[in-house]
Amino acid sequence: MATENLQNVAAHYPYVEIPLFVVMPNHIHAIVIIDESITKCVETLRATYLCGMNHISDIKNGRGLLSVVVGGLKSVITKISNQQKIPFAWQSRFYDYIICNHNELNRIVEYIKNYIDNRQTDKLNKSE
Repeated sequence: MATENLQNVAAHYPYVEIPLFVVMPNHIHAIVIIDESITKCVETLRATYLCGMNHISDIKNGRGLLSVVVGGLKSVITKISNQQKIPFAWQSRFYDYIICNHNELNRIVEYIKNYIDNRQTDKLNKSE
């Protein structure tokens, strides 16, 4: 169910692309691309482009487009889980990181691809 929603994210958020992700029991790892040129949202998302800072801040209302997308995905997946009586809970927050160059992109792609094999080292992973 999570995979299907991530693959079809553009149906609900046409300005979003998720080219790579891995689904875990209580969270996901994903590369999320937001194309601000096609969004009609009133909010203006501004990336703090100092790579050392690596966070996303929104100019208006304290919320960014990424928060809207993540909140929407968490909401629909939780709703479907509850309807199907699947015990499930998300990690309470999300971590964002702005990818500043191809080296960082390659590192993160490898991290996501290898995450299942290395998840024991994840401090937020609650092992079965």
